Amino acid sequence: MKRTGRNVYLSGTVRLDSAEFVLTDQSACLQNILVDERRGYAYKVTFASTYPNVTNPARLFRGGFGLYSYSRRELLRMNQDQGNAALGVTRSLASLNRNIGVVGLPTIRTPAVLNDVGNFQDQYVIKGDAMVTQSLAIGWFADSDTGFTSSVVSYYIELEEYEVSSDEEILLILNARSQDAAGLIED
Repeated sequence: MKRTGRNVYLSGTVRLDSAEFVLTDQSACLQNILVDERRGYAYKVTFASTYPNVTNPARLFRGGFGLYSYSRRELLRMNQDQGNAALGVTRSLASLNRNIGVVGLPTIRTPAVLNDVGNFQDQYVIKGDAMVTQSLAIGWFADSDTGFTSSVVSYYIELEEYEVSSDEEILLILNARSQDAAGLIED
């Protein structure tokens, strides 16, 4: 595995109404944000955050999200039990190899003046050994009684590109999927 020196920066917005997987009750969803089907390359996530909108507080989509190594095809074929497990409803995200990291909600404070918006993102966890080989997806809770979630989430993600041999690529894919073989649902 050798770093290429190329960095990839992703930013954008994902929406419940265009997500590739949505729980039946529309409380959570998953959306693919990166597809790179080139063989021999992998990415390491080095930073992830919500992307604040400081010019219009009404458009500050500050919901937290998880990063996953699911492809668009996998999301479109995912059933409700698999989705509940992947989104942390029925399983711990910490035990899922397909979960690369979690970006928590930004610290929220009461605005003292009209221009004062929530603090920038300061809580996240990225697994140090997780590599993305072909796809990167975002999962988030889109509906909640607490009001701290959003059907729209803005994100910013930094990735480092690596060249990998065929054997390394296979091992990375197997590692990401290794815990799926035991089943996705905990009793």
